[in-house]
Amino acid sequence: MPRLGDIMGTFRALAVVLLAAAGLFAPRPLSAEPSAKRYIISFKPEATRAERQEALRALGVNAVDSLDEFGALVGEVPGDRFTSLSDDAVAVPAVDQIEEDVEIDWLKGVDVQGAQLPSLGAIREQIPSFKKADETPYPLPAGVQASEVPWGIARVRAPFAWPRTQGQGVRVAVIDTGIDLNHPDLKANIAGGYNALDPKAPPQDDNEHGTHVAGTIAAIWDGNGVVGVAPKARLYAVKVLNKDGRATLTSIIKGLIWCAQNNIQVANMSLGSPIGSIFMRLAVNYAHDHGVVLIAAAGNNGKFVEYPGGYDNVIAVAASDVHDKIADFSSRGAKVEFIAPGVDVKSTVPGGYATFSGTSMATPHVTGLAALAIAQGASGLDGVRAALHRAAGSIGLPREQQGFGLIDAAKITR
Repeated sequence: MPRLGDIMGTFRALAVVLLAAAGLFAPRPLSAEPSAKRYIISFKPEATRAERQEALRALGVNAVDSLDEFGALVGEVPGDRFTSLSDDAVAVPAVDQIEEDVEIDWLKGVDVQGAQLPSLGAIREQIPSFKKADETPYPLPAGVQASEVPWGIARVRAPFAWPRTQGQGVRVAVIDTGIDLNHPDLKANIAGGYNALDPKAPPQDDNEHGTHVAGTIAAIWDGNGVVGVAPKARLYAVKVLNKDGRATLTSIIKGLIWCAQNNIQVANMSLGSPIGSIFMRLAVNYAHDHGVVLIAAAGNNGKFVEYPGGYDNVIAVAASDVHDKIADFSSRGAKVEFIAPGVDVKSTVPGGYATFSGTSMATPHVTGLAALAIAQGASGLDGVRAALHRAAGSIGLPREQQGFGLIDAAKITR
């Protein structure tokens, strides 16, 4: 993927200048050495600039980026420092935390004990398609065209909530591969965004994943194409993944920081890793403390809930099929909070429409439902959780598969 360099957004410019003046940050392109590795390093609050500078010199770190919200920076080290940096940092008094700024495929996972997690594409190939006519198998209110309503939107009974609310004005971020900014079902609701990979570029989707997620949340209700759960919500494209679904921890963290600093009310994270992260947790908590409700995919490993879905300040979503059974690929466990349609979900993609499966597809159903709750007065994670819990009901599955169950949009009240 394109490596994150010293290209900073305007809101970061002052921090960069100060770090450079202190001798901590020497702006230069990343990846000067193919063998270089990146680390996120935070310092103890009482450490002076001189002590921080000396710590970097002692560790042989070249600072290349900053995360000043956490008193941290991102640095590169040459290949011969790979195995010793974390151990060496323990002996440096100014250093608080250090973690490798790993780059992974957030839509696929990483190799865990030699077992490669399945990709979204591989999952789709293994699942028999749910063949249906141009109508949903679930009832719809009068005046709603069945041909426009994907089965998942009907299953959570979103159209029955629309006379009361369509999520109008709620600020929803899609932290993903970007959004097709010109899609006819989405462009009227796209209100802005941010590209963490290149802040000077628009957050245009060059994959498909982010656009598919966005359509389930807030495709407009106009009688054409598809419609989302909250068809009048305001969408913000937060591009943190490249065209292959890959990113460093720093990219995801910057996306969360942007949401926190731009008054986002709910953010969808249809991505995950089986491995937790010190700085990811800090970023999740930072967003939570700024009022952002985070909703994430439970994961597609068929076993445990991945991160960020596994954090307490995040709502994790498992995937169900049209028969109200948990999808074979869906993660499960005590951290699952809700279940939502995630098999053969039709939604928007750049230039058209496609049908995907995964907990990535289940998650935006709950994000759209959260937008409906916020539009009716729910506020913050506690308020949204309470509203969704009251509206959820069992679909006959064990607690570790469905959490509080499947949410009925018609029952969402403040």
